[in-house]
Amino acid sequence: MKKKYKHWLLFFIFFLLYLGIFLFPSLIIETGIQALTLFKERLFPSIFPFFVLSFLLLNLNFASSISRLFAPLLRGVFHLSTSSSFLFLMSIISGFPSGAKYTALLYQKKQISKATGNYLLLFTHYANPLFVLGSCSLILQNHSLAILIFFCQLISNFLLGFFFRPKEVEEENTSFVKETSSVLPCLSEAINQAMEVLLFMLGSITFFLFVSKIFLVFFPLPPFLQILVTGIFDMTSGIAMTQELSFLPFLQGLCVLTFLVFGGFSVHLQVKNAIKKTDLSYRFFFLGRILQLGIAILLFVSLYPLL
Repeated sequence: MKKKYKHWLLFFIFFLLYLGIFLFPSLIIETGIQALTLFKERLFPSIFPFFVLSFLLLNLNFASSISRLFAPLLRGVFHLSTSSSFLFLMSIISGFPSGAKYTALLYQKKQISKATGNYLLLFTHYANPLFVLGSCSLILQNHSLAILIFFCQLISNFLLGFFFRPKEVEEENTSFVKETSSVLPCLSEAINQAMEVLLFMLGSITFFLFVSKIFLVFFPLPPFLQILVTGIFDMTSGIAMTQELSFLPFLQGLCVLTFLVFGGFSVHLQVKNAIKKTDLSYRFFFLGRILQLGIAILLFVSLYPLL
């Protein structure tokens, strides 16, 4: 019976989407242009270089060399192996969905176990620093608020990783690590991998922005709820819309933090796509976002008065 209701619900959603395409063709074109503009001006410039560099280091098998400096600290705090330490560091630098992508890549290379992979999905969801401190700072028109948001999402993930850390450190598996190959072939592969992730990101942003626009056409909501609905469907679009809340900086900052931590359905789809060729569990990522959101909001509410 539950399966039958799910079938009819999906049919109803698809019917509304098709109806929206035929009734509002100009809205669909505007949505595509808006998504492309957001991707071109906000996401691609801040994410592409980090993705290429991270994938290049992974393909050249420099993970152990890069993370050796931080491995003792991360081993003590999060019980991470050297390979996992590299993944943790790169997920912070690159931003999501790199954590899921790197986790799947190392798991496929058999450098981490399934249990470690699921644990990493829980707390390697970090917003790209350039996006938060650059793009979000411009939207908020408040650099101090952007810094607070960045550290709230950072610390909430650290706490999550610490509370759910495994009892023991996973032993390093080096039997599947290949010798370092030449740079140019690895660079080509890194660019291809980065573009694959970014193109899927653009597609998911466009689709969920389109879904949110159609939803709001058929079910009109007050301005604040429109921002929430848009941000839940697509994080980037929701953050851009928070400019309308500039007269309420606390609420504006709280919305931006919520969208960054939860990620929006578009980011969740990107994560599911990143791990689809593995048997890693998406529910660990979803559980992590719910728990992280609660911790991040508590931190933000507590620290905001210091601004």
